[in-house]
Amino acid sequence: MTTKPIDYLDPDVAYFLGLVTARGEIAEVSGVKRITIEFPFKNLEVEGLKKKIVQKDQILLSLRKAIARVNELADVNMREEEREHGVYLIVETMKNTMFWRNIKALMRGKSSYYEFDVPPEIFDAGEVAQKEFLRGYADVAGSARWANRNKWGKSRVYLDILQPNWKQPRQLCRLIQDCLKIPVDTITYGHPNLRDPRLKEYKAGRKDAWAREHQIKIFADDFLKVGFYMSHKQEVLEELSDYNKAKRFDSAKFCCPPKRLMGKGRPIHPQETSDKLPKEVRGKHYNSYWEICKDLGCMRYQLYVKSQNKLTRHITKKSPKKAK
Repeated sequence: MTTKPIDYLDPDVAYFLGLVTARGEIAEVSGVKRITIEFPFKNLEVEGLKKKIVQKDQILLSLRKAIARVNELADVNMREEEREHGVYLIVETMKNTMFWRNIKALMRGKSSYYEFDVPPEIFDAGEVAQKEFLRGYADVAGSARWANRNKWGKSRVYLDILQPNWKQPRQLCRLIQDCLKIPVDTITYGHPNLRDPRLKEYKAGRKDAWAREHQIKIFADDFLKVGFYMSHKQEVLEELSDYNKAKRFDSAKFCCPPKRLMGKGRPIHPQETSDKLPKEVRGKHYNSYWEICKDLGCMRYQLYVKSQNKLTRHITKKSPKKAK
């Protein structure tokens, strides 16, 4: 019998779901029901414009607040586990509680962030819960760094999605742009045309180097509307947001597919047929991220096409003026 998902989401549940969706794993072994959430860090320090903060220490401090929130939700045992490149939050219970059943139902019975969807209930949950979900996701898988600037020098936040999960980028983009009205600068998919557009890594013998995380990139001053609960990430975000505002960069624009390809197209990459690509994009060539979004079922692109078709039909249906 399938458990019916809860029909509401309060802010605490939404935040926890964000943590789980980003880097969570759900398992049941010998009667022990366990949710493990990884808080990874590639570098020991996170660097802003002037700030340098030791990540591991700050993650441990911020985890205390996350633990307090989860304890308000459920009667569970919680512990932290420190490893070389990450801190793990482990939630365990022997009981088949309503909390455990609801989390499993909301994640549709899936067990890992490699396959999790953004729960459909989030899209109907309202702005407060949607922001809490995104904060949870960003606390685990988001980064605000000085190194995240675009080619014009404007600072950005990156949200990382592991490469095998090709559904999450468009789902998160829909949540960010369509629900929260925050523009996304770009999405760098783990695809050879985007990660190795000039075949440099391929020619250097690193043939699969492109198969790494997808990244949603949002300007720091726009992401400040959501922010982080991880204090060290929030400190750097505020610094980078102030920098963007001081520089008076142009306002970010919402994703809108261009009418034509600008500039020179990218060369064919031998890895375009790789088994590491999902069937929707395997064997296809791309010059822009939004072309991948289209083939993955992006709703924004579908609406754009519908609007263009309506405009075309409207123009063609107009009767020509009769000559006098």
